[in-house]
Amino acid sequence: MLSTLMQRYKSNRQKHALFYEKELFEHRNKPLNILQIGIGTSISVWHKYLSYSNIYCIDEFNNLQPNKYKYLEEKRIFWSRCDINDQKSINDVMINTWNKPRFNFIIDNETSRYQYLRRYCIGKYYIETSDGVEVKK
Repeated sequence: MLSTLMQRYKSNRQKHALFYEKELFEHRNKPLNILQIGIGTSISVWHKYLSYSNIYCIDEFNNLQPNKYKYLEEKRIFWSRCDINDQKSINDVMINTWNKPRFNFIIDNETSRYQYLRRYCIGKYYIETSDGVEVKK
């Protein structure tokens, strides 16, 4: 099912579909908080697949403005613009915009942000690499 959604929405995470299916299947119907670093069509995938979860996203929005992503207007999707490589900017969003949220899962494709974001993660932190997905707890 997750693979089908990733294909339908042309997600850049398709190569990790089987991994995420195994990791997230038992959580599909639970009310969770998920944070994805960087905008992408996988936001729609998580929104459909994790139908009771809140989906959060932070991005710099350098390529397109947020109003170009219609799915950001959906219920249960929360987004904010910030410098995703700057600890001060991340903390400002987490504290002042979202009131210190706790995320069950964080999905990232960069290892350097782990040090800034791990304090907001109460579950698993996924770091995508060319070889697969690294899981931090």
